[in-house]
Amino acid sequence: MLIPVLCRPVSNALTSTWRRYRSLPPMQREFVTFGLMLLVALTILPLAIWGAGQVFLGDYLRDPGDPVAARHGGPFALFADYLTGIFRGSPGYWFVLLGPYLLVLTFRLGRRLAKT
Repeated sequence: MLIPVLCRPVSNALTSTWRRYRSLPPMQREFVTFGLMLLVALTILPLAIWGAGQVFLGDYLRDPGDPVAARHGGPFALFADYLTGIFRGSPGYWFVLLGPYLLVLTFRLGRRLAKT
């Protein structure tokens, strides 16, 4: 009986946030979407990549060719390497960074093509 009472305020907050987002001018809404997708790409995506790598590939090897460096790394090592790759301008890291926003754009394009 307590769950419906707790869910109602959350539902109302999400509904009002969604309405505020939809009422933004198109360019401002696009910047908000881009910012949210960058936030996802910088926080959730590296952890998801590390988790999938742990399950399917095993331990994360930072630099297999360097005998001095710590060979195995956890999620924070992958996150540090991810940020380093972004700042060095590596195309693969930039593709991962922009990937969530590109997925949103692809979804929008697919939805628009399906309507016609």
